[in-house]
Amino acid sequence: MTAAPAWWTALRAELAPVLPGLRVAVYASGGAPYHHAALIAQWGGTPEPVSAAQIQAGDLAAYDVLVMPGGGLLGMGGLLAPLGVRGGEAIRDWVAGGGLYIGSCAGAYLPATVPDSFAAQHPAITHLHLLDVPLANGADAGLGGLDSPGVGVLRAAVSAPHHWLTRNLPLHFEVVHYNGPCFTPLSVTDVTAVTRVEGTGAAFTPWEHSLPGGEFPLVYRLIEAQAANVVSGAHGHGEAVLFGSHPEFGFDVLQLGWGEAARLFGNALLHQAGHAKRPGDAPLDAPRVTADLSAVTADLEHASERFAALVDRAPELGGAPAFQGRDAPALWASSLAEAATLTADTAAYLRALHLMTVPAGGAVWIDHPGAPGQDYGFVGLRQLATHILALLDQAEAHLRSPPPPVTSPYGDWDQHAYHLLASTYLSAAGLSASAALAAGTLGTLSGTLLPPPHPMFRPERIPHD
Repeated sequence: MTAAPAWWTALRAELAPVLPGLRVAVYASGGAPYHHAALIAQWGGTPEPVSAAQIQAGDLAAYDVLVMPGGGLLGMGGLLAPLGVRGGEAIRDWVAGGGLYIGSCAGAYLPATVPDSFAAQHPAITHLHLLDVPLANGADAGLGGLDSPGVGVLRAAVSAPHHWLTRNLPLHFEVVHYNGPCFTPLSVTDVTAVTRVEGTGAAFTPWEHSLPGGEFPLVYRLIEAQAANVVSGAHGHGEAVLFGSHPEFGFDVLQLGWGEAARLFGNALLHQAGHAKRPGDAPLDAPRVTADLSAVTADLEHASERFAALVDRAPELGGAPAFQGRDAPALWASSLAEAATLTADTAAYLRALHLMTVPAGGAVWIDHPGAPGQDYGFVGLRQLATHILALLDQAEAHLRSPPPPVTSPYGDWDQHAYHLLASTYLSAAGLSASAALAAGTLGTLSGTLLPPPHPMFRPERIPHD
């Protein structure tokens, strides 16, 4: 395994002694929680999936941190709907009592000052309001409440060099942005603009350039306005950290391979460890159960073969949207090739773990169905593998007929093979990354010495034999 970069080694050395005493809840009832969970486990903590129903029941009282990830197909609405008024109030009261809320992308949108039109459509959001900070790209139309800057790698600059979130972070760094919010902190509030959008590069596609034509991109207006992509502020005795970008995402085509932006998330956990209810507590010896991973392994091996067979079977993609600085044919080929390798590596990793014993609480990483109607969110490896195969089935069915015309970068989610297979972290290829992260988290929590099946650091592709 390639040696870890210096920033990772230093950060993990700080986190490993304190994370076992920090109880971290990762929201399970929507969105994309696996990147956050994998980082927590790699740094020595135990990510605990917590559902909206558990939050409504008051279970957050046992936790120090709540991580609200980026959204699923329904974005902010999909995260919010299971919570309702009762869940939003429970989160707000818990933060006021000393909890730390960490939101990424859609999860960062929910507690901010949102457009009136979005609040009118989703009235429960007013009960989750934590920070008086306007959105720099809030909108009545757009992606259900905001105008997207685009998708890919942004350049960011530190605006608050003495803030605890930017400790040991380079003054200029790159971070993945995926449609999400930016912020305009007001001088009359206690919200800190921690980092700001500074530029774009070849690996970024402005929203307006996703399809041919388009106006002057919003992202350049956000750069000119020095809009913040990370803000932080107090709510009662607790705090909220809002990552409009995705410091938990990696930098390859499937958002794997972490870079120094991940330190933002690590620094947030470090900060709360100093205020935790149980700092320094040693984890209790938990009962263990035997895990049978053979069915998941077989499904992922099958998915790998199907991904590989589809790399050269692209439909007509001339009118399909570009993302991450790649046009649709390039993204199709790179996403599916990476997914083929990744699912094979994940299957091999799980085969090596077959019939291992795992902590009883770790069984949810193997077999855990989501709630009915859940918009992505946390499920077990068995369900992830089934979902990948179902998306492959749908895509292959649509490959037999001409694709529909594309009128929006995110139109025809369930119709266009490109979206079903390759275009986002919610596609079949994107779920292969989730499965690899979930498998690596399971292995880490179980104490295996095997390296995870996914790339760890930017920009490498780590082979696993």
